[in-house]
Amino acid sequence: MGRILKIATLTLLGLLLAASLGLWLGQDWLIGRFVVALNQHLAVPVRASRLDVSVLDQFPRLSLTLHDVVMQGSRPTDTTRLLRARRLYCAFDALDLLRGHYRIRRLTLADGQLHLRRDAAGQPNYLIIKPDTATTTEQPFVLELRGIRLERVRATYDDAARQQFFALQTPDLRATVRLAGPRVEVAVTGPAHVETVRLGTDDYFLAKEVRLNVLLDVDRAAQLVSISPSTIAVGPATYSVSGTVDYAQASQLNLQAAARQADLQAVLALLPPRLTQRLAGYRSQGQVYFEGTVRGEWSEQHNPAVEVRFGCRQASFFHPEYHQQVEGVSLAGQFSNGAGRAASTAVLTLRQLRGQLAGKPFGGSLRLENLVQPTLQLELRAELDVARALQFFPVSAVRSGAGEARLHLALNGPLATLRRRPTAQQARGELVLRGVRLQLRDFRQPFTGLAGQLDLRGSDIAVPNMQGRLGNSDFRGRGTVRNATGWALGPGQPLRIEASIISNLLDFNQLLYAYQPAGGKGGGGTAPAGGLHVPARLVLDLKTQARQVRYRRLRGRQLRGTLRLQNQVFSSPGLSVTAAGGQLSVRGTVDARQPQLLKARTVASCQQVPLDSLFYVFEDFGQHFLTSRHLRGRLTASAESDTYFDGQLRPLPDRLEAQIKATVRQGELLNFEPLQKLSLVADRATLRHLRFAELHNDFYIQSRTVYIPEMEIRSNVRAAALLRITGTHTFDQQLDYHLRIPLLPGLLARAAARADGPTLRLGIRGTESNFTVRYETGLPTRATPPSRTPATGPAPATPAEPTPPTKPRARPSWELKKPVKKPAEPQTGDYFEF
Repeated sequence: MGRILKIATLTLLGLLLAASLGLWLGQDWLIGRFVVALNQHLAVPVRASRLDVSVLDQFPRLSLTLHDVVMQGSRPTDTTRLLRARRLYCAFDALDLLRGHYRIRRLTLADGQLHLRRDAAGQPNYLIIKPDTATTTEQPFVLELRGIRLERVRATYDDAARQQFFALQTPDLRATVRLAGPRVEVAVTGPAHVETVRLGTDDYFLAKEVRLNVLLDVDRAAQLVSISPSTIAVGPATYSVSGTVDYAQASQLNLQAAARQADLQAVLALLPPRLTQRLAGYRSQGQVYFEGTVRGEWSEQHNPAVEVRFGCRQASFFHPEYHQQVEGVSLAGQFSNGAGRAASTAVLTLRQLRGQLAGKPFGGSLRLENLVQPTLQLELRAELDVARALQFFPVSAVRSGAGEARLHLALNGPLATLRRRPTAQQARGELVLRGVRLQLRDFRQPFTGLAGQLDLRGSDIAVPNMQGRLGNSDFRGRGTVRNATGWALGPGQPLRIEASIISNLLDFNQLLYAYQPAGGKGGGGTAPAGGLHVPARLVLDLKTQARQVRYRRLRGRQLRGTLRLQNQVFSSPGLSVTAAGGQLSVRGTVDARQPQLLKARTVASCQQVPLDSLFYVFEDFGQHFLTSRHLRGRLTASAESDTYFDGQLRPLPDRLEAQIKATVRQGELLNFEPLQKLSLVADRATLRHLRFAELHNDFYIQSRTVYIPEMEIRSNVRAAALLRITGTHTFDQQLDYHLRIPLLPGLLARAAARADGPTLRLGIRGTESNFTVRYETGLPTRATPPSRTPATGPAPATPAEPTPPTKPRARPSWELKKPVKKPAEPQTGDYFEF
């Protein structure tokens, strides 16, 4: 045995040495024969940096290796190379070599790129094999490919005429090619990474790992491609394809496709992301089937007939992140591009849809016709657990929810009409809410305890009854939502709400800031910096009654009135509320088109309101000189004003303009510090409690200054029973008051005052915390108020945009009939400081 093994080993080594020596001696001849054979079979030239013969590269076969291969396409004007590769191995059997038959059995392409193209005229660049090539056993050197191997090769196919683009990468794809005259038989097996299958602008099979097992028979003479039953595996699903493609003139397709062991994600893999992006994360269990046919001419003028049938039986669908699933789903669907074989005649139908979500049933049907101008027929019925439904299919506008709902929806008509203004026959439905809680994305407080019914009638939603809470505020009422379907389905359409609302409590501390959209107008996702944000397309007409109202220190009762909103401008013909111990009413407009700069033009009035309560509720109107602890009495007043507010609803005093007509009865001035310095007129005890029966005057506010025209005050101070006061008070608390006190008692004082008799003239100047009282001589000074065009009612529906404050204006928003004069400097001689 040892001798036999030694002899065999020596013999084998001898043969290898002889073969190597023969290859070394005859490699130039073999390379020359190989080049001649290629030129006989190929219609395009092949360039390589070098060629060599090896025993080890494709052992046990001998191989001829081409390095740095470049192959031009069959179109001379095409500058894109058909093939670039690092190495191309051509292998043949040693026995064939010993017999004198040099048949290329295998090709291996490594580290390359293959670009197949068709131009706009339909001319390809891959016609590289001569059509008259024949393979016979009589030829000493023939191309007989029993195997093609692609290692790390990227292949693309670009058809400019049909707007198609395919791209895939393969780590190790194997193919068998048999040439029989004009016929080419191809068998392809192995894994591949499909980058995309692009048809038009849609990408199918995007970034999918597949396994191919394809059998093709190409008859170049008849220009016919026959696809034997072939399979493409995507995950656990396997798609089978068979049929023929006749490309003699316009392509004639006769293809059949079916899916086995498919699930939802495998079916979605066939579709472009724009159709499946919201469903891409969902998974399925159970039987999902898919089958279809494509038959007819496919060209620029014609489309083939497409018929697809799909569905599921007792399947379940779920999302791994949401921990909810729809169970027991059954569905039968069909798609056809219709008699016209176009999108305008396409029909999609879903029938016998039924299932359960969290134990609650749902069902319905769908028919969609004409994908160019779609016509929709939809019938949907469902019992819903709101929390489970939102967990299974989240809605971006709703952060969370709870409660139960019952839904019935029927739509029938052109989708364009349904988006604009459908009739009651085209759109109808009902939604019943029971104990629903919703936290909306753009609202700070949640809606809780929602219960009621909403009826869809055409484009409108009738609300026969609805109740619930928004934060601390509660509401119940009825109304109509106009153009609800258009607003929901068509971006930019208006929404009109007409309602009557009754409430036990309206908390405006929350309501004014309840709506805070998450992103800016540009959709960039930047959070807004507060402000009163009002939807641009929302129109409101609300009749309101509230038993209690809260805002800062205000505690009101019996709010009644009408509130309207259009073009982001609030208006009201009249709102009344009992507050601060009296009756308050207001009418006017609030322009909210700029959340950071609001303009209010109002006419307000009050009846018999206690002064101390009024000053307390309105926080002493932002000053500390005359506060609620100083005042008593009952105020009857009316005010016409233009007021501006910032994003936090803080007033902007620089822009405030107002005219106030006020009457105070049974007034009292308590512990007012400036009066304590008039002890020469009366004793301090009397001055600490100054009483006056009635005070009437007009006040003007402009340019951060309150103008007080001259007015008479009849007080309880005998030495100063009749006082005349005029002056100004700025918002930065600069005081300039002038008092005239008659020096004669009783009737003589009144006569002296009328005749400009002997009076004591005093001036109060300085700030709230540092002021002086001085004796004045000379003519009396008067604060001249500005003239103002009165606001007679609400502004127009679309007033001009308010301008943000920049620098003080030369003139106010009203026209002055004459310039505003500051009080003249009094002529002072000797003066007294008290």
